Amino acid sequence: MVRTRATIMDIARELGLSKTTVSSALSGSGRISDEKRELIQEAADRLGYVTNRAARSLRVNRIGAIGLHIPPVARSLAFYMDFAFGVTEGAAAADYDVTLFARGLTPRMAFQVDGVIAIDPAPGEPLVAALLANGIPTVSVGRYNGPGEERVQGTLEAHHAELQTQVLDHLLARGRRCPALLAIDDAIGSSWAVDTRRNYMEWCLRNGLEPRVHEVAANASPRDLIAAITQAVDIGGADALVCGAQGQAAQSQIVLESRGFSLGKDLDVVSFAGAAALETGNPLISSIDLAPRAYGKAATELLDAIIQEPDAPPVHRWFEGASVHLAS
Repeated sequence: MVRTRATIMDIARELGLSKTTVSSALSGSGRISDEKRELIQEAADRLGYVTNRAARSLRVNRIGAIGLHIPPVARSLAFYMDFAFGVTEGAAAADYDVTLFARGLTPRMAFQVDGVIAIDPAPGEPLVAALLANGIPTVSVGRYNGPGEERVQGTLEAHHAELQTQVLDHLLARGRRCPALLAIDDAIGSSWAVDTRRNYMEWCLRNGLEPRVHEVAANASPRDLIAAITQAVDIGGADALVCGAQGQAAQSQIVLESRGFSLGKDLDVVSFAGAAALETGNPLISSIDLAPRAYGKAATELLDAIIQEPDAPPVHRWFEGASVHLAS
């Protein structure tokens, strides 16, 4: 005989509970204790219950997918790839598929998603503005400034100012009085890039230091990065390089050591967005680990909460998973 798939009624009979209680527990809704929810999930797994997503979507008027928008200019950076993996992990746990918006805004574009995560949106980004105008629940990772910003239902940020100040103070404690910032240029225009530059400038002002800012594209070629390092060190006399873009601190180390500089002795190098192993695990580089996978998962959890409670007021959350690694 062919074994039929278990139903909610089968689970309810097995546990002596109501169908409503079982259904609420499996859908993640309702006021049910963690112990009872876990008991119901264990019975569902044991009996072979499989959620019928199509039927559930019809009942709750949902599509079962969330969208992810990453600035096109930043998609080559490992941080955003890892962030996307974190989003997919969080989405799978909440029973969503993920759609990456790979194109810019097009005429009559349809948004077949229940909500969207937009990371580092540029001010006035047309696609984000259109999402908000269409009433799509949206979480901005980093602040969004532009048309419809009052409709952003969730904002998630790391403690960038505090983390960056901690690293810069470490440079000062090591006697570095001429740190230069290799700042991400205006191509991205995200709140993170803007805040990073402002944090550095204000820190210099507080400590009586002359700001030394050199713009570098986030995906700069080796030649352009070498030119910026030459300008900062050979011409500007910098005794430390503070790199805004992920990976540029590790590349700077290679360039400086090839010229005979000793990191930690002649110069210090800092990454404000440390690349795993190359920078966050490097004892010669001070770095901020933004924990992109955990960041992406946290963004998905915030979006899911907003989708579940569409009438709730806008939410701002701080991501607490980032950490600082200081060179010895």
